[in-house]
Amino acid sequence: MGSSDVPPATAPSWLIPVQTALLGAGVVCWDITYILMFLRSRTTKSSGVPLLGLALNVSWEIAYAFVVADTLLERVGFATWLALDGLIVYSLLKHAGDDWRESTGGGRWVARHLGWVLYGMVLVGCVGQAAFVLTFFARPGLVARAVVAGKYGVSAGVNKAGKFWRGREGLDTTELSFWSAGLAQDVFSAASLAQLVARGHSGGTGYLIWFVRFVGSLFGMQLAPGLLWWYWPEAHGFWLSPLAIFMSGFSILCDLAYLFVLRSVRKTEVKLPDGRLVAGDSPESVKVKPA
Repeated sequence: MGSSDVPPATAPSWLIPVQTALLGAGVVCWDITYILMFLRSRTTKSSGVPLLGLALNVSWEIAYAFVVADTLLERVGFATWLALDGLIVYSLLKHAGDDWRESTGGGRWVARHLGWVLYGMVLVGCVGQAAFVLTFFARPGLVARAVVAGKYGVSAGVNKAGKFWRGREGLDTTELSFWSAGLAQDVFSAASLAQLVARGHSGGTGYLIWFVRFVGSLFGMQLAPGLLWWYWPEAHGFWLSPLAIFMSGFSILCDLAYLFVLRSVRKTEVKLPDGRLVAGDSPESVKVKPA
């Protein structure tokens, strides 16, 4: 986002192209992640994506591909994301039902109505994304002044000059996408960790998938906005606000913890004859373990 912004004269001329390249690297990493997840799901007959995390990602991509994206490059990027997410949706609908049926509580109900549950969550997510976009653009700079008040905002001045959306100055799509993507990132990271712990196996995921996803998030959520903050601080003070630090730190900690949990479950998981993976202490694993 922000590829049409015009930085102040004090910023280097290469700032926006490099920032766009960093975002592009993040997009490519996530594209690769989706492809790897799809292939891994076919092999292990299990989805590695949490239901809520997928619903938020899809609704975010829909909102930005069809509403927020302001340039052809941005539209192509989000459309590619959305198309590849279709592979993940297919994998979840095809394989995730088995994991939900094995869970307790309302898991079996979710398994029977998995498609409708996902579609309903995506619909709610799209409405929420639209509401946030309308609120954010209704009063330009409102969110920035709210979350970075004092040391990071009002005293230093929140200046959105040079920020454009559809020809209107003062509307910052970089900040808009940072908050909405940050929420989706936190949910995806936390839900992925919780799913790995609950299932006790690495079906649909793996070390390479974790690494590419983690690097992609660093490019998009840390390096790109961090570069803008360094050379254009008056418009990007939000990146070091307390809320932003919490959001970024939370997702990074969840992703790092994920690596250690993944290593643990890989040591104990059992592969069934059909290729599926199950937890080492599950009833199905007993059938294939040697006596």
